[in-house]
Amino acid sequence: MKSFWEIPGPNKAPHEPCIAFYKYDGQNFRAEWSRKSGWYKFGSRNILIDHTSSMGGAIDVFLRTYGDEIARVFVNNKMFRGLQRAVVFCEYFGPNSFAGVHVEGDPMEVVLFDVALDKQGILIPRDFLNAFGHLRISEVIYQGNFGPQFIQDIREGKYPVKEGVVAKGVLQCRRGKEAHGLWMAKCKTQWWLDELTRRARENSRYVKDLEDNIKEQGNG
Repeated sequence: MKSFWEIPGPNKAPHEPCIAFYKYDGQNFRAEWSRKSGWYKFGSRNILIDHTSSMGGAIDVFLRTYGDEIARVFVNNKMFRGLQRAVVFCEYFGPNSFAGVHVEGDPMEVVLFDVALDKQGILIPRDFLNAFGHLRISEVIYQGNFGPQFIQDIREGKYPVKEGVVAKGVLQCRRGKEAHGLWMAKCKTQWWLDELTRRARENSRYVKDLEDNIKEQGNG
């Protein structure tokens, strides 16, 4: 079952046109669909899960939210003619989730943010929006060039996001090659980084996340 990319921070991303999507603060959830079996495999970012797993509740939330609708797109949209298998990626979170840690008893939800087709890779942003934009997906926050001013504006809270955004673009010189020249970059808000710093001082469970984010976002 395909795992999602490890998305880098903003410093090594190309200064190219991008579409930046709202980054929800939760855990990565993935589900695999096949034309023969429907939704038959589920996972967190790194491991397969079932209903007995600690994250097993995400399965029913996903199936309730998207199960029929995404399958209908795979079957009826001409873009997916002949498709046999695909993996979809969602964020699993509640109203008080932070850095992937949830509050017991919170109502949980999932939001779709990417789709990977068998033998083709992750859909480029425009194709993803065209095929799945009628469903609830990570909202588009920005369209334009990815560069220092946009990074600074995200950091300073000039866009309506809490944790930040994931910017996605396609290197034109590689269009048509493996993965379509797709690139991604995460950009976090200073508010979120400051809150993570505060929590790491009070609870050691956040220390590793803080170290990783400092390195990723170039704040170290």
